[in-house]
Amino acid sequence: MKTSMYFNYTSRSLFRGGQRTLLAVFCVAVGVMAIVALQLVGSMLQSSLTSNTRNTNGGDVAVTSTNAPFKSSDMSYFKQLKKDGTITNYTAITSTSGELSAKASSFQAFIVEAVDPNNYPIVAAPTFTSPSNGSMASLLNNNQVVVTQSFLDATKEKMGDTITVYLRTQSGSSQTLHEKIDGVVANTGVFAQSSSLVLVSTHDYQAAFPKNTSVTYNMVDVTTVNQAHTDTVVKDVNKQFPLAATQTVADALKTQQSSITNINNFLEIAGMLALLIGGVGIVNTMQVLLSRRKTEIAMLKTTGYRRIDLYLLFGLETGLLGLIGGIVGSAASIGVSYVVRILVQNLGITVPFVINPWLLVSGVAIGLVTALIFGLMPVVQAANIRPLNVVRDLSERKGIAGIALTVMLLLILSVLFCILAIVILNNNVMLGVEAVYGTFAFLLLLSAFFGLVVFIISKLPIPERFNIGYLALILAGLAAAALLYKVLPVFGILLGAVSLLGIIVVLMPRTWKVSTKMALRNVGRQRTRTVTTMTALFIGVFTVGLVLALGQDLQSEISNAFVQNAAYNVIVQTSSNDTMTLAGKLNTVPGLLKSRTDTSVQVMPTKINGKPIQQTLPTQSDDRQSALSFLSGVEGYNLSQGVPATTIDQGRNLNASDVGKDNIIVSELLTKSGPFHMNLKVGDTITFVSMDSKTTRTMTIVGITSRPSTISFADGILAPSKAVNALAVKKTGVTTVTYMKVDTAQVTKAIDTIGTIVPNAQVQSSADIAAYVGQLLNNILAVLIAIASLSVIAGIIIIANAVALAMLERRRELGILKSVGYTRTIVMSEVMIENGVIGAVGALLASLLVAGAIALAGSLLFNLSFGLSPLIVVALIGGSALLAMLTAALVAWGPTSVRPLEVLRYE
Repeated sequence: MKTSMYFNYTSRSLFRGGQRTLLAVFCVAVGVMAIVALQLVGSMLQSSLTSNTRNTNGGDVAVTSTNAPFKSSDMSYFKQLKKDGTITNYTAITSTSGELSAKASSFQAFIVEAVDPNNYPIVAAPTFTSPSNGSMASLLNNNQVVVTQSFLDATKEKMGDTITVYLRTQSGSSQTLHEKIDGVVANTGVFAQSSSLVLVSTHDYQAAFPKNTSVTYNMVDVTTVNQAHTDTVVKDVNKQFPLAATQTVADALKTQQSSITNINNFLEIAGMLALLIGGVGIVNTMQVLLSRRKTEIAMLKTTGYRRIDLYLLFGLETGLLGLIGGIVGSAASIGVSYVVRILVQNLGITVPFVINPWLLVSGVAIGLVTALIFGLMPVVQAANIRPLNVVRDLSERKGIAGIALTVMLLLILSVLFCILAIVILNNNVMLGVEAVYGTFAFLLLLSAFFGLVVFIISKLPIPERFNIGYLALILAGLAAAALLYKVLPVFGILLGAVSLLGIIVVLMPRTWKVSTKMALRNVGRQRTRTVTTMTALFIGVFTVGLVLALGQDLQSEISNAFVQNAAYNVIVQTSSNDTMTLAGKLNTVPGLLKSRTDTSVQVMPTKINGKPIQQTLPTQSDDRQSALSFLSGVEGYNLSQGVPATTIDQGRNLNASDVGKDNIIVSELLTKSGPFHMNLKVGDTITFVSMDSKTTRTMTIVGITSRPSTISFADGILAPSKAVNALAVKKTGVTTVTYMKVDTAQVTKAIDTIGTIVPNAQVQSSADIAAYVGQLLNNILAVLIAIASLSVIAGIIIIANAVALAMLERRRELGILKSVGYTRTIVMSEVMIENGVIGAVGALLASLLVAGAIALAGSLLFNLSFGLSPLIVVALIGGSALLAMLTAALVAWGPTSVRPLEVLRYE
């Protein structure tokens, strides 16, 4: 046979397929679009985080000491390293937070870095967007600042504006800068992950503070000649500054690569789920299309075409479907990845829009391979048709050989798809096998259950009049609804409504009854296809419903914890004269119901139980700095006012007998059960040194508090106020923390008033925290819903595909119905009822599983009682049913207009 025959035959067959070919292409395209779009997002993330790790790390080694800042005298150590040739350069940085308004929430803050303009950055020069030829040395002077593009986007400021920056330091001291925006740098290179950042010269930064304020730095970036020198520097720095954390380029790359690998695996598995659903659509489409061409296949075989020729013909046809679907899906993935990228950027991650052309090419290949894998079974089955059976109009009987062939083809299909998954997952064999066969096992169990549900639905009675059996069925449904209402009220109401609907069905006109009965019976006619459609829709609805329900429950719990149940809902942190100013005007704060004043101080923990603290701290840099953060802030409680309102897990609370003693209570976060595994317990001692190194106090732990559920300034350590005052630096004194309970309706006015009284005060409110966490949660949910929606889209395509194939199989039935008086409207209503039932039942079962999943998650993960909102249940079920009905109506509109004479002419 000529080669041209293969291409001419297959292309014309696809063209004649019309709508069915189009839906088959969409099945592939949706799966390819999902997986390639998510791969593109993962590639963008990887490009952003790992394109030049040395630049984003600030140098070959980044030394951080947030809780025990470097002094000016410490810079002589780095100067000596440079003189000895151990390092090539270094630059010290002071990093703090800032706000553009005294009344702004602390969660609207941005990063302010004070740098040496003549020696920053010490890696590649940044890219200036304005002026294009700018430099740090020429712009960072005379009260001028350089900002990132993300800062301008977030604050809506522009080049040349003069801004007032309210600095918020960790020690509690606050000052104000008046600076002009004189330069803008792109969020690339050293600023790739900097987000909103303001760079100010060290000279201007220090000038804003009183002359007696000591200069400190919390970061030092270092460059070296080679890796050997880098390793030497890390060892020396850790020895010289035991409380500091070091991060090399290799460390940063390892951390980022680990995160990226996990994200990519999640995105690719989510995409493969949509690809699997699309593959099932290919199986359905090819089976129906080839089964309708039995006569054609028989003629080809009788004219001498061998089985291998048919494999090539139909395989090429399937491959063309996959190739076209791959091209369409890869093209569409660019737009989808752009949308998902925007949602990811809302999480505070800078993600450049970079298209990897190899991923687009791989998408086309994935489409081709997927179509061939899932088209294998219908192609082989079609090639095995016996011409004699077709000529004699005999049905193909499936004997043991036929069943064995089907089983073998399914096994081959699963193995081939598993190999494809392993390749997509970067040759991760174990993950690929677990993901594919774990999914197959779950879908097999789900399909078996759905098969039973479909059987029951197809047997539901639609009687002409009421009878005892039918009434008993309705009463049983109402009784079950009453029992279910006690456990899951919304589902009990739904079951009761469905049961009462049985009464309405009997009272409907006969035509409506017939349409309803035919729709229910049609649900069970092609049980396998119905189960497949229901399963595909179930997966998408379950994922979206789970994300929505968890998000709503978490937001509700956050609101209750931080806003409604908080003992104090506003915290004001002041120092020096601001403390007296606020105290004198505290009665002018609107809505103030009660207040409490504590003291706080930043300290350096040096020993635990007499041993150097570095022996007890976690070995991982991030955990070490987090643990130090909890240990470096001590809050002083005035025990003459009463005892701290905190829950004690172990030991006892502070009381009046602790006045004048060095007793403390610490958070459960610092114990063995905490995230840092510090293993602190009642009776242990911690030695603290004041920030000026002039005072040392050893304190004894007398109690362990539970994890804080409301806002607090110092979540780690609470001590008598006298002990805290003793550790304060004489020049700056202690920081005063004023806790306020303000009428929730007047919190905003109260914060505005406080901002007017003490502009440099740091203000936190529980409403701000709840809003910030809620917004962050919403951004995360938006990303997850966008990913889950890809499975919903695949489910919609499966519904459209199933309806189109059903219309093809029922052409004769449609012709007969219309010849006996059925109109298009009646036939359409039957199709819409059938698919509406499928959509509603699939969503109902998904909602039931969501209810169980969130109850389990709330109990095990959060120790809370979570429930499914009735609004979400109604939206999921109603939305799914409506979506299924609309999809069915659009696809069935053309076939239901067929003229009876066209169908029945040769009957």
